[in-house]
Amino acid sequence: MNKIHEIYNKKVNVYSKYVNPYIVKYVKPNKTILDIGCASGELGNYLRRNLNAKVYGVDISNIAIKNAKRKLDEAVVCNIETDKLPFQKKFFDIIICGDVLEHLFNPEGTLEKLQQYLKPDGYMILSVPNIANIEIRWNLLWGKFDYTESGILDNGHIRFFTKQTLLNMIKECQLRVINTEYTPGFSFFFLKLKAVQKFPILLKLKEFLNKIVPTLTCTQFILIVKKI
Repeated sequence: MNKIHEIYNKKVNVYSKYVNPYIVKYVKPNKTILDIGCASGELGNYLRRNLNAKVYGVDISNIAIKNAKRKLDEAVVCNIETDKLPFQKKFFDIIICGDVLEHLFNPEGTLEKLQQYLKPDGYMILSVPNIANIEIRWNLLWGKFDYTESGILDNGHIRFFTKQTLLNMIKECQLRVINTEYTPGFSFFFLKLKAVQKFPILLKLKEFLNKIVPTLTCTQFILIVKKI
């Protein structure tokens, strides 16, 4: 087992339990789906149970895939950047890359590769952390850029994206954006404090900022993209 497999085997518990509602929102019923970075298969299991989907998963962690095989139609260990996918071309209605692209050395090449497996009318759902989030900017002001076990500064992240750099990459990959969603975050660090309970206006400020400047306050960009 190489170093990268060891890293993601340790992260199985971090990624295994969360189902992102902002991804689920854009999944139509009765579709054949490829979940890249499927972890232990919780998202795919939810889609199978609630939307009658057929879900195939790939992940670099063999521990994650061992669990995913019990929940998905098929699950395989795969390094999405270097391995050939064991699926037919033009087979999937939807390909999900949930917090995957930032873990790759060559996300552009991976997006181009994945397009081969989409049906002509298929689409991709991409979720990518927002490195321009205001809390990251605030910490940078004081010289802090500390990696964490998960989140925007997950210690497995290789690439970082603002909305504009993400859109530039999408365009370079001959994809077009159909929809954009923002995962709300804390608007400012002080909104985490107990003072919020005493001053409800701070919550209204948070909601207001999330609405007018989502690229500053969100933790993730959710993009729905299609081939041009």
